Amino acid sequence: MDNQGHRYLLRPDQAILLVVDVQEKLLPAMSHPDRLTASIATLIQACDLLAVPMVVTEQVPHKLGQTVQTLKNLLPVAAATFEKTSFGCGESPDILAFLNSLEREQVILCGLETHVCVQQTAHQLLERGFQVHLMSDAVQSRAKHNHKAAIARMVQSGVVPSSVEAALFELLGDCEHPAFRSVQALVK
Repeated sequence: MDNQGHRYLLRPDQAILLVVDVQEKLLPAMSHPDRLTASIATLIQACDLLAVPMVVTEQVPHKLGQTVQTLKNLLPVAAATFEKTSFGCGESPDILAFLNSLEREQVILCGLETHVCVQQTAHQLLERGFQVHLMSDAVQSRAKHNHKAAIARMVQSGVVPSSVEAALFELLGDCEHPAFRSVQALVK
């Protein structure tokens, strides 16, 4: 059975990449900011190759800064960026309307912080009928116990736990995919 036949495997025609609040003043407070940035950069580049639409959010950017430049430089022109004040993206009418307009059911979720904006977003999107795939190696919190508790809670609620590499190979589905070599090079 290929990945088109299993409802919990990511499909490029049904997925959206959602990058939550990886901002200039938030990122340095994380325990492994370089690792997080590298994981999200890989996701952005691969999703661009696979024509997966991207949405980026920024929590009160006039206070917390914009998305870090490393990631902004990789975003395709078509990526949508939204400012927000609510912690969860599913409470923002503009973000939710945009996600719904894409007519896709799967959200690849990454960003900051695991136990606040990421977790609230995951629960809100589940409530609205999206299948949420949490990139466990592309989310962080300042404190490890908050990160672990949030992941456990999201999984218990129905979020599909995954990793960047696993998600990308699901999106490819087959080594004959035209983008296989390019995506494979990103995870090596």
